[in-house]
Parts: sequence; C-alpha cells; structure tokens
Amino acid sequence: MTRQSITPSSIIKFFAISIALFILLFILISSWSMIGKIQNIKDNNEQLSSKYSYFIDQSNKLSFSKIREISNQFTLSVSNNIPYKLADESYWIKINIKNKTKKNLSLALYTDNTLLDIFDSYQKSNSGNYTTHKIVDKTAYQPLVNKLYPHLNFNIAPLAQQEFILKIKTDGPPNIPLMVLTQDEFQQRILFSQIVYGSFIAIIILMALYNVILYFAIRDKVYLVYIGYLLSSFFVLASLTGFGYLVFSSQVQELLNEYLLFINYYLVIFLLAFTLLFLRYNQRRDKIYQTGKYLSLLLILCSFFSLSLNFIEQTKLFFSLQPAIYLFALFAISKRIRNDFTWAKYYFYSWIPLLIGVAIQPLVLLNYLDYSFITSKAFLFAVIAEVTLMAFALASRMKRNEQDRRHDMTYHIASGLPRKSAIESKVSQFITLGQKSFSILVIKPEEIEKIANYIDDATNTELLQRLNKHLSSLFKHNDTVMQLTSEEEKICLLNNNSLAIVIENENRQQSLSTFISSIQQIVKENFNVGELSLPLTALVGVANFPEHGKQSHQLLIHAQMSLKSAETSENKWSYFHQDVDDRANNLLNLACELVVAMDKNNLEVYHQPQIDLKTLRTCSSECLLRWQHSTQGAISPNIIIPLAEDLGLINKLTLWVLKQALKQQLILRDKLGYNHMISINISVKDLVSESFFCDALNIIEHSTISYEKIVFELTESIPLDKNNKALETINKLIEVGITVSIDDFGSGHSSMSQMSEIPFQELKIDHKFIKNIYSNKKRKVIVEANIKMAKGLGLEVVAEGINSQNDEDTLRQFGCDIGQGHFYAKAMPFDDYVDWLSRLTNGQIAPSLQGEFIPAEK
Repeated sequence: MTRQSITPSSIIKFFAISIALFILLFILISSWSMIGKIQNIKDNNEQLSSKYSYFIDQSNKLSFSKIREISNQFTLSVSNNIPYKLADESYWIKINIKNKTKKNLSLALYTDNTLLDIFDSYQKSNSGNYTTHKIVDKTAYQPLVNKLYPHLNFNIAPLAQQEFILKIKTDGPPNIPLMVLTQDEFQQRILFSQIVYGSFIAIIILMALYNVILYFAIRDKVYLVYIGYLLSSFFVLASLTGFGYLVFSSQVQELLNEYLLFINYYLVIFLLAFTLLFLRYNQRRDKIYQTGKYLSLLLILCSFFSLSLNFIEQTKLFFSLQPAIYLFALFAISKRIRNDFTWAKYYFYSWIPLLIGVAIQPLVLLNYLDYSFITSKAFLFAVIAEVTLMAFALASRMKRNEQDRRHDMTYHIASGLPRKSAIESKVSQFITLGQKSFSILVIKPEEIEKIANYIDDATNTELLQRLNKHLSSLFKHNDTVMQLTSEEEKICLLNNNSLAIVIENENRQQSLSTFISSIQQIVKENFNVGELSLPLTALVGVANFPEHGKQSHQLLIHAQMSLKSAETSENKWSYFHQDVDDRANNLLNLACELVVAMDKNNLEVYHQPQIDLKTLRTCSSECLLRWQHSTQGAISPNIIIPLAEDLGLINKLTLWVLKQALKQQLILRDKLGYNHMISINISVKDLVSESFFCDALNIIEHSTISYEKIVFELTESIPLDKNNKALETINKLIEVGITVSIDDFGSGHSSMSQMSEIPFQELKIDHKFIKNIYSNKKRKVIVEANIKMAKGLGLEVVAEGINSQNDEDTLRQFGCDIGQGHFYAKAMPFDDYVDWLSRLTNGQIAPSLQGEFIPAEK
C-alpha cells in the first residue's frame, strides 16, 4: 500500500481483520481441546453395563400399563441401533443398568436432543413398582439445565440393577441418543458443551461485528448478506443444539424450534446470495446470476408453502431441495475459480467443511449415521470452520477489491490502457529522482474528432487499442521510451483521443524528428476504421522538461497545447511555444474582463444602416458589439463571440446587447422620431438555452419596443434542422412577432433544403458573394439563384457587403429587398448614427427620391 493510499477506512479494515483473526484462532484452539475431552465421555464404561430393548408404538395410543403387558414383545438392541425414523410414532425403550462396582454410584440418564415432545421415565423400584418422571414436560416449569440437557438423576447401589422404561416421542429430528453417565461425566459434558456453544456464539458475534465494520468501511452489500447468513446459521444451530436456551427466553427458543425448517430455507438463501455476490456474478448479470435469482425466489415461495405442512412433510421438502441448491452453488464456484482461483481460494476451501457438515448433520439427525458428540454437532463445527476460512476469504476479497480499485484508477475500463494519472505519477517520480532531461510526447490520430462523428465509442476504442499495440511493439526494446506502470507499459491514454509517452533525452540515439516519423508511420499503417483504411498520420505535440514546465500537469497540458501548432506544421509535429500558453492565459483574463465590462456597461453597440433597395429609405440597422479595451485597444468581435461561446458567456452577452440596443431604439423612436427596425445577432447557444426566450421577452416588454420592430439574425454556425430545442425557440420568437433571419447565408451549414424546413422569415447573403458582384459572373449566377429560391419560399432577402452603385443595381435587378454595406455607411457609434440619420432627407439616402419614411414589409 502506497503512502497516498493509506486512508482511515483502510486502517479500520486492517485492525478489524487482525483483531478478528487473532480472537478467532484463540477460540478455535481452546474449543478443539474441549471437543476431544467430550468425545471420550461414553456410557457402558468399566463401572456399568447397560442392556437396551425397544418397542415402536405406531398408533401413539398405548399406555404404560399396556406396555408392561406386552414387555415380552420388546426387541433387544444396543443404544445406538434403535431404529428411530422420521415418522409420527412413539418409542418405548427398556434399559437395564447394572452397577459392577462395590460402591454406590450417582448417575444421570441423558439424551442429547432438545427437540423432544415427550420424554417420560418409569423407574422400577425394589418392590416392583414404577415411579414416573416427566423429564420433558412442556406444560410445567423446568430448570434451564433440564431443557438444554434432558436427563434424570438417580443412584444405584453396589452390584445392584436398575430398570427404566422410557417413553420418547419427537416432532423434530428422530435421532435420540441415550446415555448413562456418572455425575462427574455428566457435569463435565455440560461444562465442555457450554464452552463449545459459547465459542460458537462468540465467533458468530465476532464475525457479525467484523462484517458490520467492513460494510461501513467499504459499503459493499456482500457483507450485509453474509451477516444474514451468520444470523440464520446462529438461529438454526440454536434450535438444533438447544444452546438458544442460554441466550433467549424459553418462549423464543420454542418459537425457533417450531420454525426450524423455515429458518433453514433462509440460511440456504443467504448462502446462495452470498456466493453470487462474493464471486461478483452480480456484476456479470449472466445466466448463472439469473438462475441464482430464480432459485432464491423458489426457496422463498417454498418456505412459506412449508408452513402449511407438518414437520415430516416440511423435512422431506427441504431436504429434497437442499442438495440441488448446493450443487448449483458449487457449479458457480467452480466456474469462477477456473478464471481466478487466487483471490477466491479461501472461499473454495470454506465450502469443504461446510459440505461435510451439511452431509453429516442430516444423516445423524435422521439416524442414518451413528451418534457421537462430533457427528451430532457436525454442522456447528462446519460453520465454525467455514466462518474461520471465510474470514480469510473476505480479507482476500478485500485485498483484491483494493487492487481492482487501484487498477480502475490506473487503467481505463473500456480500453484497458493506462490512464492519464499513470503518466502524471511517473513524471512526478522522474522529477523527484532528479531526472535531468526528458520529453512528453502526445500522439493524436489526425482528424480523430471529426472521425468520431461517424463511428461509435467501441470502434474508437478499438482504434486506440490497435495503435497502442503496434506502438508498444515499436517501443518494446527502445530504452529511451520510459516505462509508466509496474506492468512495464510505456503508453497511456489521454482524453479518449490521444496517447502519451515519455522519452529520456540524454541517451537518445536517434533524432527526435526520426523517432516521431517512425511513430507517424505506425499510425498511418494502422489507421483503420472498420474495413476502411484511412491515409492519415498522427499529430505529435512535444513538451520538454524543464524548459516547458517543471511539474507533470504543466508538461502534459503544454504537450497537448502544442498539438494545435502541429496541425499546421509541415511534419505534423511541434514543440510547445510559450506564446501559445500566453495567448490562452490572455484569453482567460480577457473573459474575466469581459464580464466586468458587461456589468459596468463598458461595451458599445454600433449601428450599420440597412437600406430598402426599392425606396432607398433606411429601414433598419444592424446592432454590432464593439469593445474598446483600456489597454489592448479595440477587441475584434471575432475574438469576443467565440470566447463567450466557449466559456458559457454568450447568453449574458446577447442579452446585454439586446438591452442596450432597445434603449437606443427607444431614443430613436421617442426623441428623434425614427421608427425603423433593429437587427441583433444571436447564437444557436442562445436558442438552446432554457432561459433565453423568457429573459429576452422580459427585456423587450420592459423596453416598450414592439416585437415587430426586432430582427434576430442567427449566424449559421451549426445545422439546425435536427435541433429540436432551437427550432422550438425559433417558433416561439416568430409567434410573438419577432423576425428571425439567417445570417451569412452560404458560408456555413445552411442549404435551401434546410430553409424549406426551418421557419426563417429573412435570408441574409454573406458579403463574400456580394463584393464586386457586378463584375464576377460566377457570383452573379450564385446570388441570383439564391435570391429567386428564397423569394419562392416567401423569404425577404438582405445583401451585406455592397460597396458600389453597380453592386446595388445588380442586386436590385435580381429582386433583392435590402442592402447593407460601406457604400451606404460603415458601422458607427450610436451618436454618429443619429447624426447620419439627421442628414438624410425624410429617411432617404438620395434626396431626389420622394416618399414618406416607412420600413420594408417583413
């Protein structure tokens, strides 16, 4: 773990694992020594001899007196061969116990089964009478020790004999091991059993707390599911072994006994869910995961259905389903382990004791295997062993998750290539270690952004992976190219469209130009998109340490910035130049100053008049933004507008121009009597803004200028026919009465086919087609065709860039409506525009033409 990756959560995880494993091992070692001692405690020792016989009452109706009459029908047996089975029947067992010693013995008649429904003892006296003892009596109070260890204490004289007739019936597992133990042996068994039970309870609590800590440290739901498995195991074993009497009240324990098989279903469900989550099938969502979900649903349905059945039918149903579930879980484990056994090995090992315990426990409970303390508690010991191994499995999984997390931080998930962080970290390391001279090279496939418009992300990723593969082969034996990762990788991926490497300059054997040419050749040979091989090379940007930056992020940024210069260079590669960085910083500072200029109204609105070519009257003026910077002088709109669009300031800028233009229009109308129209430039980014329409309407309504006096000129920088939001805003503007014009027609994305689909009302032909149109035949043809098509679509046509009388006459002949250009006037400040208007005769540019001042029909 690196210094940077040590976090409070990782410290918590480390201590939680260490403490839990230490306590777990201590408990296990202590418990195992006790188990060996318990196993050595047996009846029929050297002091006693016991003889057993039995009779099965399938009717459950025979009384003790009737049993005495048919005592000759009892079948001789040994204690562990009495054929208990899963059935609704009672067992009558006769035990003859002989004291082989010459001393009085204090004994206990004991059965290791806490789920008995009936356990009555009839003890024969010397006179031949029988004394009745209800060892298990659910209708009366019984001490805790009787509930947990059903037994009868009695004494037997030296060399004497004692006879017992027992009536036993169980609604639970039909294994009923009977033992006759001395009091010392019985007390020892109780002590050792409680130590084992206490160890198990401690392990379950410890592991539950351990998983709670892990969950809150990692927030992985697999730990919650495992807590569910631990708790269900705890409740099942509390019922099977009876140790629940040590923890719960008698009422709760009897409830657990009643719903033992119901809880068993959820133990299996939690185990199945944990298997799928632990082995990350939930991330794959494949057939195994889907099958596991359906099996879990089936178990839930069966658990509730089983409540309508008696215990025998419940048992048969559960034990018919359990093997299939475990086989499926083992199949899921085997599939995953074949792919990655390293981190899942402890989980695989944990299933070995679990399966052994799952196999032995029901066989013992159903009386198919001989009873012993270990076999009777097989599932408990299996869970202890499984939980122990699972502690290691969870720790191993956590370690793997940490590795995966670091891998995801270092590598792109889609491409598998090292991320930008890999090169930044390595470059920082080079700088710290005192590397004197090296260069970062950013390799960008030519025209990759445009090509991305025609391919999907997967194809783009495939292209970069292919280039990485072939470039890696080129660099494999080149020690000049420095390794960036522990896997000896030399290339990382930047911004999903470019690759980056680091080269050491001091020992470089070939010129940088030759080295870059070899890179470009590899890219050119492998620039394939699907089946299409493209004749494109690579742009390469270079930043040197230390002259182009002394920190990793600076060097990377400067190498990427130099790609712009590489586009126009002859060899398609370029060093970083400081003036590029200075220009970028200057533009950022300029943007900050632009915001201040808007807030302080330090910008200006210029007006350029538009002339009705039929009447030669001034019918409108285009409002143009101007900025006289305090230190840099006049800032061109060609700088201001793109900068505002790139940095999200265009909406604020457009609304500022609209507000100022309307203020000036109000002066023209109310104080000077000029009531012509005004044209204001807007951006497509204005149209797609959620607030632009409402904000613009608020400004217009507040100004009292009529909507019909306003033209919004939209520069055709992007196609609009499929931009639903922009089209919606255009329609709203038209509905309120604003004229929408398309500016610079012919210089961008617009076409007549689009014009027929988009609700523009005015078309403005770009000045490049208008300039000197009189003497240029090609321009004449193009402009005349456009004007005729526009008129056919019902659009008004504006021509900008008129510089001579001949241009004006030509456009008038073509049917152009409005003219604009230096032939009439340049764009001018508002005061100059007012002066220009005052020098007109009745609003006309030519005094000889009569008529009143009116706007063109729009």
